[in-house]
Amino acid sequence: MATVIQFKRSSTQNQVPATSDLSLGELAVNTYHGRFYTEKNDGSAAVVEVGSNPSTLTINDAIAFPTSDGTSGQLLSTDGSGTIGFTDAPSSGVTTFTYSVTTNQTVFTGNDDNGASLSYTLGLEQVYLNGIKLIVGDDYARTNTSSITLQANAVSGDVLEVVAQTSISNLVQGFFTTTALTATTADQVLSSNPTGNKAVKYVIMASHATAGTHAAEVLLINDGSNAYFVQYGDAFSASSLFTLSSDISGGNMRLLTTPANTTTTFKTFQIRLS
Repeated sequence: MATVIQFKRSSTQNQVPATSDLSLGELAVNTYHGRFYTEKNDGSAAVVEVGSNPSTLTINDAIAFPTSDGTSGQLLSTDGSGTIGFTDAPSSGVTTFTYSVTTNQTVFTGNDDNGASLSYTLGLEQVYLNGIKLIVGDDYARTNTSSITLQANAVSGDVLEVVAQTSISNLVQGFFTTTALTATTADQVLSSNPTGNKAVKYVIMASHATAGTHAAEVLLINDGSNAYFVQYGDAFSASSLFTLSSDISGGNMRLLTTPANTTTTFKTFQIRLS
């Protein structure tokens, strides 16, 4: 006659045995979930889960996977300490709005075919009618950041697409900085990168409420001991808003600035090479 072998067990949802409930190597089962547990000892006793339907999943005692699903479109990412989780996918900063025309119209605004509300940065949009790119002024007008007005009616059956760059900073994420400098003190730190970045190319834009705008490009390099830069392509609306210098300090290659006016805002886009 067959012998029935039974393990310690519990039918209570989420019940997990304690080390006091098991001997080393002994098995226990939660019959509600169909999960097995055993006691291990690597210098300290602990109960671990074994089986094909774990409540948590840890690989090599190092990587822990999440216990629930994320939302649609999210990605798995690590915190660098062994925990895996769900995070939002990075934004490209570009959105395409599609409008299927059902009646004669010139104005396009509000929700598109996918329920997305039209929004764009003036001057950074591209408009297409039935796949043909339209020209601002000749074919369409823009009076705000949430509508497009055609110069001639679109008719039923047409498809209008607005390719909209909604965020400049997303296109340079990780290499985009903005700093408001309130004083005209010399050699204020505009950017600091480890000397391992042997070359950095900058596009710098400074703006002031009354003094205008000043933009320039800069190449900054270092040999481990000294930093060297060249500034070129300067353009300003009224007068120069800054002067630049460079140095190495604390193992960092720094780009320094002396603003010509108080309360000047600086933005930089950086391409870094090691």
